[in-house]
Amino acid sequence: MAGKLYCGDCLEVMEKLIEPESIDLIYLDPPFFSNRHYEVIWGDEAEVRSFDDRWEGGIEVYTAWMADRLRACHRVLKPTGSIYLHCDWHAAHHLRIALDDIFGRNNFINEIIWHYKKWSAGKGLYQRNHDNIYFYSKSRSCTHKGDSPLWADVIQVSKLRELEDGAFRTERQ
Repeated sequence: MAGKLYCGDCLEVMEKLIEPESIDLIYLDPPFFSNRHYEVIWGDEAEVRSFDDRWEGGIEVYTAWMADRLRACHRVLKPTGSIYLHCDWHAAHHLRIALDDIFGRNNFINEIIWHYKKWSAGKGLYQRNHDNIYFYSKSRSCTHKGDSPLWADVIQVSKLRELEDGAFRTERQ
């Protein structure tokens, strides 16, 4: 199973394919509770993939849906494993509480802020121009810290600098 990447609803994948405490790293990029419908042109532009990010029942239903998946993630992570959860302002505070409850507040490692440029926020609003990536471990014996290649990649991503023309470059030391 080494080196495999699974895409799709993680709950379905983990229940069918993955043994308990067998995974080193999980990255989740779930729906963000945006109350929108998305369509994406995929591959050779002949395929359109779409999904709804609308939750009848509100934030409580969304948070419960996510908590089921986070508990499944906790079950399959090795004691030395870690998880990254990508979210935005719509539900970040709810997800942080769920992560604290499931993984433990002491297993919060860090929060990565992914800043991007927006042109307009609307009248009287501040721009919502960042996403959150929460980094938790299953235990304090997490192996994805310090000088590991994964940690080096996270540090490198955080050193992206925006140029005047809107392009980005990586600054290396």
